[in-house]
Amino acid sequence: MSLTVMLDNGHGGVIAGKYQTAGKRSPKWSRGVLYEGMFNRWVVNRIIEQLDRKNIPYHHLSPEYNDVTLETRVNRANAIYAIDRNTYILSIHANAGGGIGVEGFTTVGSTQSDAIAEMILGNLETDLVGQRMRFDRSDGDRDKEKNYYILRKPIAPAFLLECGFMDNTVDYNNLWDSSYLTTLVDSICKSIEKLHAN
Repeated sequence: MSLTVMLDNGHGGVIAGKYQTAGKRSPKWSRGVLYEGMFNRWVVNRIIEQLDRKNIPYHHLSPEYNDVTLETRVNRANAIYAIDRNTYILSIHANAGGGIGVEGFTTVGSTQSDAIAEMILGNLETDLVGQRMRFDRSDGDRDKEKNYYILRKPIAPAFLLECGFMDNTVDYNNLWDSSYLTTLVDSICKSIEKLHAN
């Protein structure tokens, strides 16, 4: 079944030098403050460029730079899914809380999202050489399970990817690094392309 991605960059961006979301940022370290909503847009915009170049269809749930509410993003996704059930949500984030590494989330239990998560996380594990992976293999796959709003409220399958911890100096430097972003996005796009081709 060919699947089309609905891309979601969480939180607001930067407008005229002002970050649109309270919190959701790194400490002010050597490269400055990393704003999560800004980083999320870097990743999604790079994904969109690759998909455009390959003529692979997609939907963008939050193209604005203001902070679009979760409810609005979910309503947009549900409207798309009502027309095309061969769609899924990929929500891009940077993490915080003192950890390190890449992790991804689906809702609790076995759902259609699990196979999507497994492909994306499996490719990231292979491609992001040297990056720590934070997986929960207790149920036979790599994703963690949480009932986050963006995962439990949409009708479509949904996967939330955390690309690294803004408040860990190793991940912080990775998240700023263009080569890390290139490898990250190439890996994600490889999964999106395969999901669309199936």
